Amino acid sequence: MPQYIKHRTSFYLGFLILLTVVTACASGGKVSKAQKAYAIGEYYRAIPLYKKAFKKEKGKYAKGELAYYLGDCYAKLNQPRKAASFFSKSVKSKYIEQPVELLLAEAYVASGKYEDALETYNEYLDRDALNRKALNGAASCKLAIRDSIKTRYVVQKEKKLSHAKYGDFCPGYASTDYDMIYFSSMRMEKRGRKRSRITGQGGCNIYMSRHDSKGEWADPEKLDEQINTSYDEGSGTLTPDGKEMYFTRCRYTNEQPMSAEVYVVGRAGGKWGEPELAPVAGDSIMAAHPAVSQDGSTIYFVSDMEGGVGGLDLWKVEKGGDSGWGEPINLGNVINTPGDEVFPYVRMDGTLYFSSDTHVGYGGLDLYKVEYNKNGEPTVINLGKPINSESDDFGIAFKGMLEEGLFSSTRESSKGIDNIWSFTLPKLEFSMKGSVLSQKTGEPIQDAYMRLIGTDGTNVKLNLLEDGTFKSKLAEDNDYVFMVAANGYFNQKENISTMGLNANQDFSFEVKLTPIEDAIILDNIYFKEGEFKLEEDAKKELQRLVNIMTANQGVIIEICAHTCQETDDETQAIVLSQQRAEAVMKYLMSKGIPTERLSAKGYGESEPMEVDRNLEAEYDFLKAGSMLTADYIKGLSKSERKKAIEINRRIEFRIQK
Repeated sequence: MPQYIKHRTSFYLGFLILLTVVTACASGGKVSKAQKAYAIGEYYRAIPLYKKAFKKEKGKYAKGELAYYLGDCYAKLNQPRKAASFFSKSVKSKYIEQPVELLLAEAYVASGKYEDALETYNEYLDRDALNRKALNGAASCKLAIRDSIKTRYVVQKEKKLSHAKYGDFCPGYASTDYDMIYFSSMRMEKRGRKRSRITGQGGCNIYMSRHDSKGEWADPEKLDEQINTSYDEGSGTLTPDGKEMYFTRCRYTNEQPMSAEVYVVGRAGGKWGEPELAPVAGDSIMAAHPAVSQDGSTIYFVSDMEGGVGGLDLWKVEKGGDSGWGEPINLGNVINTPGDEVFPYVRMDGTLYFSSDTHVGYGGLDLYKVEYNKNGEPTVINLGKPINSESDDFGIAFKGMLEEGLFSSTRESSKGIDNIWSFTLPKLEFSMKGSVLSQKTGEPIQDAYMRLIGTDGTNVKLNLLEDGTFKSKLAEDNDYVFMVAANGYFNQKENISTMGLNANQDFSFEVKLTPIEDAIILDNIYFKEGEFKLEEDAKKELQRLVNIMTANQGVIIEICAHTCQETDDETQAIVLSQQRAEAVMKYLMSKGIPTERLSAKGYGESEPMEVDRNLEAEYDFLKAGSMLTADYIKGLSKSERKKAIEINRRIEFRIQK
């Protein structure tokens, strides 16, 4: 993930100017205007100055160094395609003062060029095999190529909250009805106002929008002047009671960088008071992106203070101490990486969300959540597509415990402009449909009775149409049993489960009820010639019989096995058929059918199959009422004889009681 996000994220809350002054391109002498602009974070201003120097420079290595700074400026302004172009030039020039190859790979990822990025990461790992950013970057490329974390979320741009030219980001709900939000914006409202030398956009301020009478977002309004000043302000987050707001302010001068700071402001009588510095970190320590826990006792924030894992880390402070807050606590190296972890958000149930440019993801900043096991050990989970993309995705906010809300993303913007997007998880839809037919005739059973019972308390009778069909809606994460009964037929029970399903599904059934007075003939209960071992298809078909006998506890059956043209010895035919009948009996017993409800008998070739309407409909060479005797089979073609023998070599189940 791009290292440049570190500095870009900083300026998002104002906040690019946290950058440490870099060494001049040319050794010694007077520092150029481009280098001065870069040193104080004025990347937008620095680009044309560097371009002039790049065109004039003749030395290969010096040109590569200028290409690096141009690439870095574009990267920090979140224009990865242009960044990749200049980083590539820097790599070709063998410039070695910076890890340009790694930066090039990160720019490729942010551009969605995963194959190029993977190749570049692997080249970098050949020299630095344990580099965590390179290892995670390569893993991110493989993840994106496989596209293996897809979710059902639906996202769309909130056009009334998103400016076409200027960044809008970090939305947060400001009412329990979720009809009012605060967000950060770099829009320029006044004509003639100077663009920021840092971003080429306006300064960062906090805006508000609420739903109008149609339930749509109204035109955004800037908050009061005591909150929005000539400095940059952003990432406003309300306490659960709505009485205070924490936000980031970045004071700066044109000559030197200054640290971002967390401020707090109270509200009384519908008006905001005077903001005060919140002592969540020590003096002169960068602190930004505050997020407040639901009980108001903990503030999470971002800092690059000493004691971190690397880059920008997530920290927290809890209430207590002389200043009202305790000592900052780093969230550790499972959550924090050598890159940047930013924009924390705490959901109503206490789940922590954040963005990172180094955890395995799809590119740029990705959104993650933290889950803890029973031992309190954290696991970081990528939120997947489409919430995440190859662009920057950050600043999420949920509507309470609903799976919907708002977030920020630079997707669909060639200039890296942030927009506000909404997300929602559509409700899963499940249904069942089918028909109830006679196993013997295949005709609909119009007077059948069906009841659906679910673990959620569902217990309803389903109506069957005249054609024997039925349908019903089903609920998420539920187990169902439905029983089908009809006069003169065995009851039948079927099971349905929607537990753990994450895609809409329609369950289809063809329920064939077996007439009580007939032998039960199941499909696929066949054996290889001369063998009595049950095949897997036979076991699946026998489950239907298990279901019938489970639903009809008073039924006692005889298992009847028949052979066909497998031996010339009548005694051997009877023995083989007996072995087959007993194999079926043992299987049914293994499924819980008591021995006293079963008996097994082999009939050899003494009872040829009588062709019924079902067989006649399935095989055009068979006629209903015909007996599959040896003479009848002899009169068929070679392929027809093979099928007739297979049909005759069967298992039947006769009702004894």
